Amino acid sequence: MSDSTAGDSASALYQSLRGTALSFIEAQAVDQSCPERMNFALLRTHCTSSFQHSWGHNYAVSVTPPLQGTHSFDDFVKHLNFMLPKLESWKADVTNIIVDPVAMKVMLRISFWMQAKGAKEADAVENDLLWELEMEGVGEGKVKIKRSIEFVDGAASRRLREVVMGMAKG
Repeated sequence: MSDSTAGDSASALYQSLRGTALSFIEAQAVDQSCPERMNFALLRTHCTSSFQHSWGHNYAVSVTPPLQGTHSFDDFVKHLNFMLPKLESWKADVTNIIVDPVAMKVMLRISFWMQAKGAKEADAVENDLLWELEMEGVGEGKVKIKRSIEFVDGAASRRLREVVMGMAKG
């Protein structure tokens, strides 16, 4: 998503919220220079020390124990470290962004493409997710993410699980 959509007349706070949200998503790109293939140190720079992550939708979370509760940044990284070895590649395409400077929130719609290890590129699964990021000011016009709620596509998650299990069976 181009930075030009923010517009030159957008307030500094709006631009900071939007930029931080997009940088947080971009920091989750495949990074072959890192052993885990994701730069968690870079990802952490966009979050407060008290960062909390949770998932939605409520029913999907209620039947998926690993997604239940609120997770610290380190717990979020543990979740990613559980998922990433199962993936050949992943890519996030931000398709929409809503910035609310009064509430200090950004809502992103993201096509998150995941290709299971051993699967063909054509079998990549699109998780059409919504990600709400609540931020706080950290000085000098900068903001960091303090709370994150990731609303996943239950059908896409199920399909990815099927593809991963199919690859595991060989």
